[in-house]
Amino acid sequence: MKKVRVTISDFMNEIIKSDSEYFKIPVGRIGNIIFKYYMDKNLNKVELGNFSGEVLQFNLNKNNDEIFMDTFVRSRVETEAEYWRNIIFTYINNLRYRREEILFEKIFRKIKEGIQGKRKIKIKYHKYIRLLNPYFVKVADDENRSYLFCYCEKNNDYRNYRISEIEEVWFTNENIEIKDKKYIDDVYKNFDPFLSYKNTVKVEFTEKGVELYEKVLTNRPRLLNKKDGIYTFECDNKLALVYFAQFFSNVKILEPIELQKKLKNELKRTIAIYENKEEENV
Repeated sequence: MKKVRVTISDFMNEIIKSDSEYFKIPVGRIGNIIFKYYMDKNLNKVELGNFSGEVLQFNLNKNNDEIFMDTFVRSRVETEAEYWRNIIFTYINNLRYRREEILFEKIFRKIKEGIQGKRKIKIKYHKYIRLLNPYFVKVADDENRSYLFCYCEKNNDYRNYRISEIEEVWFTNENIEIKDKKYIDDVYKNFDPFLSYKNTVKVEFTEKGVELYEKVLTNRPRLLNKKDGIYTFECDNKLALVYFAQFFSNVKILEPIELQKKLKNELKRTIAIYENKEEENV
């Protein structure tokens, strides 16, 4: 089995390692995937220059090992190191969502075939099999990653699934059912991973909570209006739990009531954990 060992710039190495963590793929697997993807494509050329970089090393899998030498010779590049740097440089020159499409090309292709063929698909997601009516694939701008929007027959509800976390896709002979075309079109136009469209959450901040709200931008829901100190957001309950839970006593959920109850129960469980620890330390 051929061992790849190539010196790349710190910047190139940083992106490869970042993608490995973000998409939960070993660096070696990324190397094998991008070799297979770019083996018949034109590559951007890069010069390492007269400076030291990071050493990237991994083993080629059996299939790639068998075709590497032929592919390398046809590339007309002088050294293997230069060839690998060109592959890696060409890959990292894409935005993250495009790199995701490269790393999960098979999954993307099958999903798009299902959508274009107007067929239901089955997916394996977090170890569970789900039967879906796939409607579209959309990039979440704030995350720079892609989601499959669909109607999940296991959950009997609309869902977004991260494509990078779909383990397998199967085709079926069943036609896609369009449950609510207007809703699907509206979600497409107002897309967010949490499906916040038409869902609202009302909250009241303390003075410190307002200061935190101005600073905490990650996952911050869209503000619809503010009146008499009450903030109304376009926000799904799942997003609200992610975003507002970090404010602790500096925010009060007013509506919906079921969200208020759920957050209250979560806080009670949190308090119970700490109370038990304190009793153990007495």
